[in-house]
Amino acid sequence: MAPAVAIAGAQWRSLLRQHLPGAGFLLEPFGRNSAPAVAAAALSADSDDLVLILPADHHIGDIPAFHEALSRAVEAATTGALVTFGLHPEYAATGYGYIELNSTADAELSAAPVSRFVEKPDEPTAKAFLDGGRHLWNAGIFLFKASSMIEALEIHAPDILNSVRNSLPTTGPLSIGEERLFQRKSFSEAPSISIDYAIMEKADNVMVVPVAMDWTDLGDFRALHAIRAPSGESLLSGPTAETGCRGNLVYSTGPRVAVHDLEGIVVAASPSGVLVSRLDSAAGIRGAVEAASRTTAPNFNPDLTARARAFIRDAMLPCWGEYGWDEKNGGFVEALAGDLCPQTAKPRRGRVAPRQVFTFSTALNIGWDKDGIASRLVDQGLKFIDGPARSPEGGWSHVLAPDQTPLDTRRDLYDHAFVALGTSRAFDATGDDTAERLAVEAFEFIDTYLRDDGPGYTSPETADGKKLANPHMHLLEASLVWYEASGDPIARDRIDLLCGLFESHMFDNRTGALDEVFEQDWSIDRAGECAPIEPGHCYEWAWLLSEVQRLTGRDTASWARRLILFADRFGRDEQGFSFDGVSRTGDPVLPTKRLWPQLERFRARLRFPETAAPGEADRELERLFALYLIEGTPSWYDRLEPDYAPSGTLLPASMPYHFMTALGAL
Repeated sequence: MAPAVAIAGAQWRSLLRQHLPGAGFLLEPFGRNSAPAVAAAALSADSDDLVLILPADHHIGDIPAFHEALSRAVEAATTGALVTFGLHPEYAATGYGYIELNSTADAELSAAPVSRFVEKPDEPTAKAFLDGGRHLWNAGIFLFKASSMIEALEIHAPDILNSVRNSLPTTGPLSIGEERLFQRKSFSEAPSISIDYAIMEKADNVMVVPVAMDWTDLGDFRALHAIRAPSGESLLSGPTAETGCRGNLVYSTGPRVAVHDLEGIVVAASPSGVLVSRLDSAAGIRGAVEAASRTTAPNFNPDLTARARAFIRDAMLPCWGEYGWDEKNGGFVEALAGDLCPQTAKPRRGRVAPRQVFTFSTALNIGWDKDGIASRLVDQGLKFIDGPARSPEGGWSHVLAPDQTPLDTRRDLYDHAFVALGTSRAFDATGDDTAERLAVEAFEFIDTYLRDDGPGYTSPETADGKKLANPHMHLLEASLVWYEASGDPIARDRIDLLCGLFESHMFDNRTGALDEVFEQDWSIDRAGECAPIEPGHCYEWAWLLSEVQRLTGRDTASWARRLILFADRFGRDEQGFSFDGVSRTGDPVLPTKRLWPQLERFRARLRFPETAAPGEADRELERLFALYLIEGTPSWYDRLEPDYAPSGTLLPASMPYHFMTALGAL
């Protein structure tokens, strides 16, 4: 047989490389069900090749029996048949589809014609199928000549075939280790349907090979436990322990889990949540998981949630939707006055427009688009980024005049990280072609012109020869959003690079603090040693590191907790408010307290509740409402002096970004 080819989401590229060295890869930007995947497999073979499709989540215990069945299938597929495999049912399963034969005698044939395909039945129907002897479980395994499947697609599903063909960079067999990434727009035009529905139920040359091969669909925890622990013992993985137990499946990639005096349960824990169920009913867990996923903090005070939602959805977003865009000159204003008057005469920093695009794209993601405001501002913001915001020297300008003319055409890494972030989130929310093009362009500019041999990234025109941690953090943030939205393997590589730089250079292992200012080789001079540690950035990094673990599996929890520990211990005053800057020993060198570090602390607390006493997130949000947010209005105090007196009357346009990241999903 030829080397294997894996068809999978592009975000799993690194894991696939680890487990399937030498295989070829067809990488999907997003899931599209099995019909487009099978079409891609057929197009990635010579016309006379036999193509075997195997789902990744199945287990076959009797390999010789499978090989014998495969030999029978080859005979049929060579003559042009589309062959599927039918499993002799062991019980009245309601979780599998069935293949109906013309007679019970056909179940004994080497390969039999298919009468029809049957969707997952209810229990009485499944029992009737079991008793009747004419139904086989549909294993979802297929064998066909590539030309036969392409011909069937041309007849029954030409839209799928054409979309997939247009999305592939090339067709024909893959070389060893070759990767092909589907082009997003063309691939999105392929209907997301199963190969059974698209072809197998309609074609007249379908055959089934009956087989018994100790097959299991690893679609639920019970099946996984049965395979991994056939003697019925408990199966533990990660920081887990149990006493007085038997027959459990306990798995954690995040918190420590202890189980006592229980039998036949599953516990699956990650940094973002914990699932608990009886093993024998774990197949029905989806509804509970979906319900839990709609709640950012299950134990968070519902009254506080309602107040935060009201501020975001009924006050802040409508306000910036009405006053944040300069209707005369175009572009987003730099700030609003305390009375909400737009400050149209102020120059606009290059980061403001992409931050506002991020804000209103995130609003779309949480279902807020009152009167089409969010959709309109995302569209206008993308056009602004694609036009006036550009620097005549390439990339994007650092500062613009109110009339959109460039005041400072220098290219800054921080600004470009936000262009990448805002356009990535816009693409995630809308699928817009312009957003996709701008995101790709921004990342390419950063990787080409702002990357150095330090290693890492730099701002040669704006940073006075220094390397700064903060732009790297926001580039990591942008790369995470883009990776989740697109599956781009380049984004995954960039995430790995940035995490490595954090671990080896930015994080101070002696103190648990985050250094901010470096020389080009990542050394720290006297000025860097004296630069303030920003507690807000410690919390922000902690949350982003948890996103790295969620999306890539890289273990970052200890780094994140140490950052939070430092910021909690040395970066707060006696009332629990975060300073703008402290020394490594906790001296408040910047004793003012802006709002955004408080929001970042709250966001980190929701993700890592174990870092504080129970209910601390509630208390932190209560304090925000008490001293910063002016309830019933869209206004806030952007900064408090050491004596807690508000200072400054402007509402910066850069702040809605922080509101959305911390409170938007509540």
